[in-house]
Formats: sequence, structure tokens, C-alpha cells
Amino acid sequence: CAIFGQNPMRFAWGFDEEADECRAMKLELAQQIMVLRQQGVTHFSVACDYGVGLYAAEIINALRNDDSELMLFCITPYEEQATKWTPALRERYFDMLIKCTHMTAVSLHKQPDAQLEAYRTIIRQSDMVLAVYDPASARGDDADKAIAYARELDKPILTIHPDTLKIEYACIEV
Repeated sequence: CAIFGQNPMRFAWGFDEEADECRAMKLELAQQIMVLRQQGVTHFSVACDYGVGLYAAEIINALRNDDSELMLFCITPYEEQATKWTPALRERYFDMLIKCTHMTAVSLHKQPDAQLEAYRTIIRQSDMVLAVYDPASARGDDADKAIAYARELDKPILTIHPDTLKIEYACIEV
């Protein structure tokens, strides 16, 4: 399962992870990951971006403590991705990478489409997609292009709306 989401600035709470709305979204994300795990999904991939990618990776790494079959694959867009992040975010980022099952980078150095290529890579390598995504706020950015790419490949998509937490399914039999 490939997991990604829109940039945190698209969400009502922005970068405030202490906001009740962010906590509720993270809880729903964790619940959906656990449901997928109960349905037999063992491999999860993230593109290591700040926001949903980091949140999901932290959730999965925590679940891996009690589940030896669970695997986390981190596909970074480029090696120095977290260079300009805050020290606390960098620490979380590197902790995530240390604990993951496997890590690779799409590019050695920053490239214009590196984040999109990381998203495309995790989508191609996965059987399905889990996205925290609001289609009404689409602006043509990398997350929007990644959703379009998953649709082109007819990947099953489970979407969590960031504000309402409504779950939607596309190409999935429930």
C-alpha cells in the first residue's frame, strides 16, 4: 500500500500537529492502516514527505514493534530532502529512516520532479493507495498528479478526507 497526502498547508490545521483536527486525522489514518493490516496488507510505502508520509511512517514503525511481518519502505525524493526542515522534524525524519525496513532515494540531488517521482514509484510498487486527500482543494501539485497517476494505473484508492474524515473508495470492493 502506497501512502501519501496533500501538503499540510492544505489542511485546516496546517503544521499544527497538536490541533484536535490533526490528531483526529492521524487517528483515522492509524485505524485505516490497521484495517488494511487485518486484511493482509504487510508492505507499506511512503515518499518520506513531511505531513502524511511522515505521520504514516511513524504509525507503521510503531506497529512494527509487535508485528514482525509488517514492513515499511521509504522512498525519498532525494538524499538531502530534510536539510532545511526544523531540527525536531529532521530528528523524526531520520528516526523514521533508521527504523524502516528498506530505504532508497529516487535521486541523489534535488530535481524539479523528485517528489512526484517518489510518489509514482511507491504507487507503481504497490497494489493500492491510501491517501489523505481533498479533491476540492486540488491545485495541480504533486499529490494531485499522484492521485491522477494512481487512477491511470487503475490502482484501488482509499481516501480519507482531511476535514471530514470521510472514507471513500475507488476501484475497491468493500
